[in-house]
Amino acid sequence: MDIEEAKQKVLDKINDADEILRRCDTIASCQGRSKLRRKIQAEIKFLRSLYKSSDRIKEEHLRCTNLAYLSAVVTCSLSSAGFVDVLKPFTFPEGYVDQSGRYSERVIVDVVAGHGSIWYKVVARNPRALLVSSMGDGEYGRKTILDQLQEMTECSKHHPHLYHAPHVKLWSTLPVCDSLRSIVEGIGAEIIDTENASGTEANPVPPSDAQEEHGSSSAPDQAFSLHINNIPENATLNLDVSTMIAYVSGLTNGRCHFKFQENILTEQAESERRSPVKPILDALFGGAERKLVCCQTAYDEFVKITGTLAGPGEMAATKKLLERVQVVPDEPSECVIALPRCGKVKGRSRVIFGTGVTLRAITVTANGGFLRAAHAKGIDFPAFVHESRALTEAKEKTAMRL
Repeated sequence: MDIEEAKQKVLDKINDADEILRRCDTIASCQGRSKLRRKIQAEIKFLRSLYKSSDRIKEEHLRCTNLAYLSAVVTCSLSSAGFVDVLKPFTFPEGYVDQSGRYSERVIVDVVAGHGSIWYKVVARNPRALLVSSMGDGEYGRKTILDQLQEMTECSKHHPHLYHAPHVKLWSTLPVCDSLRSIVEGIGAEIIDTENASGTEANPVPPSDAQEEHGSSSAPDQAFSLHINNIPENATLNLDVSTMIAYVSGLTNGRCHFKFQENILTEQAESERRSPVKPILDALFGGAERKLVCCQTAYDEFVKITGTLAGPGEMAATKKLLERVQVVPDEPSECVIALPRCGKVKGRSRVIFGTGVTLRAITVTANGGFLRAAHAKGIDFPAFVHESRALTEAKEKTAMRL
């Protein structure tokens, strides 16, 4: 390979990498996008330095780039239905050892999709090379694709989505032979190749739409919230105190056209006029067939608060709501009770959210702070988060009507 030919090949690679980077920027906003972007930029930097030293270019330099894999990750991210994140780390429990006695700390999932129910391992290698590697003929000490899929499958059991382990799938850019397909399916994973990508859709979400869906800084903490369309119709809803208060608040029941003496109430009234909360909750609660529950602690606290602060209209709304809600005993799961109390992690919240876990319910809440704090401790909850609303009817007498 002469110098001019080598330079042209490197230049072609640089152009390819620039296009991959451009496509990366169209992935919906998520935590892993910047990480993926940095990996692509590192490849571009390497190729540009190689171009400047054209006399040292070798074929192996061009073969050893990760561009094919990174391009495949971008494509999978853009085409997967219900995309959530890319290059997302998931941890094993502390001290976890797999069946072969090997210590594992975490796995990196190339693409999380299906609104959290699917973990993709992306491969751009020749399927025959993958087959040879999976049969033990690969480099000594290096994890085979089978090892990686087994780790992901095991790790998925520790990170359930809606109380079920995410499905692990191998996403391949090339058709996969039956032998490799049988091996992969034998460990509980599934293969999706680009000729059989039934689990994907070709309509990526533009960044602007994604940001709108996740809301602005004044919106509820959507990073830890299920989308209303992804909540199963037969799911039980566990109502937090904050949700029940928001549902019966004067603000959400047609009395939001006030300027209150308290700034926080005025801000909530303004927010309610822009984005009404009750229609969202009504859509979530559905018809009479939807099961609504609250634990005893949530019920006692809600009754105490409304009995002290609610106005006549709010009390009437409280009575109507409680006629539909089933009160269940406090029965928080052990893993939630084990959360240390600190800041936003309070005893009442542990009981309410923990009971939801025991019931395998989705907790409806305005308490995004607890979800963030619990996430920092390694625990995530199936939850729907909405904006907060306070009881305001009794405050109207000192407020200015708009």
